[in-house]
Amino acid sequence: MSADGSTTSAEEIAASTDAPRPPESRLHSIAVVLASLIIAVPMLFGRLTEAILDTINPANVDVTQPLAYLSEILAWGFGSLGVLLIALVSVLVVLRIRTRSFKALRLPVLIAVVQIVVGILTLWLSGLADGS
Repeated sequence: MSADGSTTSAEEIAASTDAPRPPESRLHSIAVVLASLIIAVPMLFGRLTEAILDTINPANVDVTQPLAYLSEILAWGFGSLGVLLIALVSVLVVLRIRTRSFKALRLPVLIAVVQIVVGILTLWLSGLADGS
């Protein structure tokens, strides 16, 4: 209760503090989701392409070989990664323009950086393990 006898709500108390509030917008949520899919989407598209091409075998190649349809698998995997990154950057630019702050970009960018580092390390370590 305040000095004049009125009660203050939790929202008024929260608004009166200078503590930063997390961005709670649909764009922020979309940016976080897109950033978290940087590894999963290319893997999904690559595996789907591999499964489809191994099933229908349009070029009539030996699909028991591990490198059958490698160029198509890589094209779909990296192509989907490119589309995802373009969408993520677009959402981040719009989010930055709307919020006029870099604070809203911290979490999505951090997630994207972690995903990219983990992806690169995974590729590098699998290359070491395969002896390439």
